[in-house]
Amino acid sequence: MAALTPDYDSDPERRAAWQAPQDVHEMVGPEIVSGSVLDVGCGEGRLVAQLRDGTQWCGVDSSDAQLARCDARPVVRADMCALPFPSDTFAVVTHLWCLYHVDAPTAAIEEACRVLGPGGNYYASTGARNSDPELMWEGYPATTFDAEEAAGIVGKVFVDAQAEQWDGKFFALESREEVRMFCRHNSIPVERAETAEVPLWLTKRGVLLRATKPPP
Repeated sequence: MAALTPDYDSDPERRAAWQAPQDVHEMVGPEIVSGSVLDVGCGEGRLVAQLRDGTQWCGVDSSDAQLARCDARPVVRADMCALPFPSDTFAVVTHLWCLYHVDAPTAAIEEACRVLGPGGNYYASTGARNSDPELMWEGYPATTFDAEEAAGIVGKVFVDAQAEQWDGKFFALESREEVRMFCRHNSIPVERAETAEVPLWLTKRGVLLRATKPPP
């Protein structure tokens, strides 16, 4: 397994080629009712749009291009394994779609736990290697944080980690051009878009992890 090398700065248009109409941000956001939220790997800030009034959001990302696309503020450019915040600072810390970019995701999760206040909530998400079999019939290459091992990795830091798996056809790619853009976004050979059925209902597989930092 290897970390997935981020290319957000070297090829920003890949990320921008397509956006899922449904994502875990829409699941996590409504659960956060108040307090300070540290959105690690915030990207363009999709989570902040889902948060309720009364929350205080702060985004962290290591990509200049991603932070430039994020309209919300404040944001901090930082390494998720060395967060520039005091311990016990935030009510919520999230790692949505980002831990596969680090060689040792446990170190990043430990940092999240450090800056999370006692009783605070932690969230992480990732996809499965056998997601999108209609286009990736050989499976995605293994990374350091895939759904197949994610619960065990998070459980090394948060003993109460709970995994919510998903496995279903949640939305369709309506046109061939949208299939092409999806392939571009996910680094799938684009020629596969030319033979796919349209509309294409992809089987999405992955996991959302929830955990709580215990009191001292």
